[in-house]
Amino acid sequence: MYDFSNKTIIITGASGGIGTALAKELDKRRAKLVLADINFNGLKSLAFDLTSDPLIVKCDITDRVDVKKLVEEAVNRFSKIDILINNAGIIRPSLFEFCSYEDIDAQMKVNFMGAVNCSKEVLAFMIPEKQGHIVTISSLAGLVPETYSSIYTASKFALRGFFLTLAIELRKHNIKVSTIFPDSVDTPMLKYEASHGGSPLTFLGEAQSPEKIVQAVIKSIEKGSPEICSPASTGMISRIIMCWPWIVTKLWPVLERQGEKNKKSV
Repeated sequence: MYDFSNKTIIITGASGGIGTALAKELDKRRAKLVLADINFNGLKSLAFDLTSDPLIVKCDITDRVDVKKLVEEAVNRFSKIDILINNAGIIRPSLFEFCSYEDIDAQMKVNFMGAVNCSKEVLAFMIPEKQGHIVTISSLAGLVPETYSSIYTASKFALRGFFLTLAIELRKHNIKVSTIFPDSVDTPMLKYEASHGGSPLTFLGEAQSPEKIVQAVIKSIEKGSPEICSPASTGMISRIIMCWPWIVTKLWPVLERQGEKNKKSV
């Protein structure tokens, strides 16, 4: 069992559904928490529910000045950074033909560049210490295409390539890198997708609880796994299907019809 007590952990997107669940679980495990989000009121509300005294920082992860300040504040408060959890993410569902440049840029900046920015800054402190772990919450859309969300899918595919490469590059520094690929999760983002033209594929099965994803994060830290899917069975099927992309183009319209029926009940 990994001992989280006295480990300094930065969580981005901490006021969201998965971020809140992560903070509460790691608080129980006596971690030193640095909670970052653009929603500062949400952070204050979350901090009130914790037993520890977390450092809360309003941070726009697409702003490198903000990210640098976040990491510096974390080190000033706790002297080190043991774990970064890149959890922040957004989705703007739309067929690509109707997707605005503003929505394209926002998704790529938050989902991909935000994680890149945070990872770059923490590595400046992890590498000299020869220890650390970067965990990123991606999506099953990082393994298989998600219609009505092509840019979101692109950002998540990019995360997989980036962090798999880092997992190899950073081994010499004793720094581990893990990526989590959840299927749909019962969060406000899922409800937003349901009411804003989200992909029917997101609603094929019952949504997982945020706590389920927290357990995947804990497992990745304990085992140092480069990739974990939740549920594991969906991840395995997704990887197998992607060996034959032509199957995807035939099968996805069928799955969309099935998912559209489930979406109406969310």
